[in-house]
Formats: sequence, C-alpha cells, structure tokens
Amino acid sequence: MTDAPDRMAGLARPMQHALNNFFMVLQVNLESVANTLPPEDKSALRMARAQQGMKEMEALLRSYFRLGRPQEQAETDSGRFLEAVRPVLALAVKKPLKMEIRATAPVRPGRPEVDLALLDLVMPAGDLPHGVPLLLLDGRNITVNWPTDDATEAALRAAGLAVHRGAAETRVELP
Repeated sequence: MTDAPDRMAGLARPMQHALNNFFMVLQVNLESVANTLPPEDKSALRMARAQQGMKEMEALLRSYFRLGRPQEQAETDSGRFLEAVRPVLALAVKKPLKMEIRATAPVRPGRPEVDLALLDLVMPAGDLPHGVPLLLLDGRNITVNWPTDDATEAALRAAGLAVHRGAAETRVELP
C-alpha cells in the first residue's frame, strides 16, 4: 500500500484537471453575462470583480497543486515560472508578494522541489513593510531584499539552485 504523500501526489494532476474544467465553465459563463451588461451598470463592476476573483483563485489553486505533483523539469520562461509559483509564495508570507521583472530567460527548474525551496526563501518577507518590492527577476536570477540563513541556503542548493548571499540580499540562480 502506498503512503499518503504518494496517494496525494497521484491525485494532484487529476484534481488540477477537474478544477480546470470547473474554472472554464465559470469563466465562460461570467464572460457571457458580463458581455450583456452596459459598462456603467453597477452589476458590470460586480461581474468584473467576480471574474478577477475567479482568476486569482485559479492561479492560487494551480500553484498549490503544483507542489503535490510528481517531479518534472520542463523548460519554461523564468517570468512565467515565477508568476505560476507567486500565489502560493504570497499565501505563505500572508501578504501580496511584490515583484519586479527586468528580464526573463528560459529555465528548467526541478518542480516541485524548486517551488518548495522558494517557499523557504520568501518566508522572511512576512516581516518586511508593505509596498516594498520583494522579488527582483533578472533573467535566470531571483534577488530578494534580505540575507538568507544557512538552513535556507542548504534547501535552495539541494533543489539545484545556485545561491549568492550578500549582507543585505540573496540572489538565487534558476537552472
């Protein structure tokens, strides 16, 4: 008999597929109703908020279920990767996770290991003031505004990331 984490990992992909189907139905119906409303109608504003909420919920659930899926290392754009993992990172720090993207590059992050290591990296962001850009993406490099500790550096390296610690920041290079 398999243990619970293996069973959960086996359900992650089918669960994400089922949720995608539900979100597609929600999206199509919300757009259909929104298109019938005059822009100045208060209901149009409510519908726009509902659509935005649905998109944010979908992004969060995709990011969360990504953590339970089997290991893979497909090539992706670093900006798309960081946007995909950002909802669960923001959930972990309990506030919006401000990002600045200067440039993107093709990367091959080992997932979900890199996603989980980035959770360790961003945890100190919960103590920083609101409004401060916390993540800077420049190609393959992610820079945060704080130095990381030894345990976090070890977790990042174990996930296959190069780590450069400074006195006031940490830079992580995606593979």
